[in-house]
Amino acid sequence: MNALLSRNKETDSELVLKLRDCVKWDKRVSIADLSIVVRGGVVIVSGFVDTSYKKNAALEVISQTEGVWSIEDRIVVPVDYYRTDEEILNILESQIDEMIKIGGEHIEVDVAAGIVKLEGEVFRPRLKAMADSAAWELSGVRDVLNFIEIKGPPYRIPLSNDNEYNSPYPEKEMESSLAGNLKEVY
Repeated sequence: MNALLSRNKETDSELVLKLRDCVKWDKRVSIADLSIVVRGGVVIVSGFVDTSYKKNAALEVISQTEGVWSIEDRIVVPVDYYRTDEEILNILESQIDEMIKIGGEHIEVDVAAGIVKLEGEVFRPRLKAMADSAAWELSGVRDVLNFIEIKGPPYRIPLSNDNEYNSPYPEKEMESSLAGNLKEVY
């Protein structure tokens, strides 16, 4: 009997991870708005969202996940939903920190009156889009101003084993050698 109970707890915790992952990748709702618990195969979803569209989207994603047999809906859509600027800022900063995996990329978040301002520099256009959608998905956000710039990755100087001098500006060397070659031809 105890082995069966521990097996159920393992599958319940695995299902929670699977559900969180499914909701995380659905762009209609934010995982930060929901709490998901599984007890004995029953999925209990609770939290606060600002529209019934987000509530229905969350329930749809959860119901379509393999292994879900029953859902207990405790999601509330209050008429006067409000999330403070500090709450929005903390949630977005933690979500964006998860997204940034390459050194040199940075995104700063500022929130005033429910309006999110994103600034910074990234190398990947997808990261800019992901930060923007993370802000839009979050309940309580009224508008998003995205000023993130996409820059090229930093130039790296190749390492050389020979004793020749390698210029950090190979294009300048190329220009000067081409200019020298052109003078010789003419």
